[in-house]
Amino acid sequence: MKRLHRSSDDRKIAGVCAGLGEYFELDPVFFRLFFLFSILFGGLGAIAYIMLWILVPLREGAQPAAGGGKQLRLSAQERMIGGVCGGLGEFFELDPVLFRAAFLVLAVIGGLGILLYVALWLLIPGPVAAPRRKQPHRG
Repeated sequence: MKRLHRSSDDRKIAGVCAGLGEYFELDPVFFRLFFLFSILFGGLGAIAYIMLWILVPLREGAQPAAGGGKQLRLSAQERMIGGVCGGLGEFFELDPVLFRAAFLVLAVIGGLGILLYVALWLLIPGPVAAPRRKQPHRG
């Protein structure tokens, strides 16, 4: 039986969104955006997030649930500023230039593109670090 837990591995604040992402097998960024927009438009998102923070237990040191699929991350290779457009391009398998153009158009029309880009930059996890190779012991 699947159980809802807060994540201790992939968390920005309390691990609520990462836990919801593991439970529903969705990218946690979708839940982070949902809570952000619900906080901005009415404030109920903050109450719901705090309730989940209190009620949902923390899963210590556990691996993410199996079958997670691909996850939206900032890009390590396609990086102009923060890697947001490159990460979106890699996730949706589209050219990052399309996302850059969309953010630029939204930035010119009312500044929404800048706000959205910064929000995604803060909400999307960073790129996966390449595993380090052991250095030979010199002695």
